[in-house]
Amino acid sequence: MPRPVVAAAIVDSLSAPTKLLACSRAYPQELRGQFELPGGKVEDNEDPVQALAREIEEELGARLTMGERVCPEGGQWWPILGGRVMGVWLAEVASNSQEPRVGASHLEARWVPLADLGDLPWIVADFPIVEAVVARCAR
Repeated sequence: MPRPVVAAAIVDSLSAPTKLLACSRAYPQELRGQFELPGGKVEDNEDPVQALAREIEEELGARLTMGERVCPEGGQWWPILGGRVMGVWLAEVASNSQEPRVGASHLEARWVPLADLGDLPWIVADFPIVEAVVARCAR
């Protein structure tokens, strides 16, 4: 079974979110330029939240304050590409962190108003997750 994946729905504020950090993939070629929630694979015996913190620091150079988990109906993990599953957490950039910056994994990272997220070319498997994040932020 493939390693599980974790991702952060990084919003401008956990208490009153208005924007989400959307990142466009640099690779593989078939996903290049499509948007995703940043994150990565969980290593063996690694706690998923710690894996997410590590991945965001590696990919974007930022530290996060974690919020609640965003789960699909009836489950804890979202089905994504290649038979993988992904855990998603709401998060904001920690007060003692630098702003996220694009690394080798992404072409672009931009703050997008929640209402405009549907206008971006998302990786197909990520779009229902983004819709769930927007619905959660609207509460």
